[in-house]
Amino acid sequence: MNVVRDSWGKPHLHSGISIRRLTKTIFECRVGLDDRLAFVFIATPPELVFFFIGNHDEVQKLIRSKK
Repeated sequence: MNVVRDSWGKPHLHSGISIRRLTKTIFECRVGLDDRLAFVFIATPPELVFFFIGNHDEVQKLIRSKK
C-alpha cells in the first residue's frame, strides 16, 4: 500500500505496479501475476482509501455488486 501511495500521480511509476481504474472513482493495484491479489481503493484527494483485498474473481464480483 505504501508503494501505491508513493507512486500515485506519477504515471511512469504506477504503471509498474499495475494501477488501473475499475470505475469512475475505484482503482485496483495488483500484486504479482500468479496470485492476482488486488488491493482496491478510492482516490479521494488527499487520501487513498483502501477498502478491499481479494483475488481477480472477488474484485470483479465486488465491482458488479456496486453497479
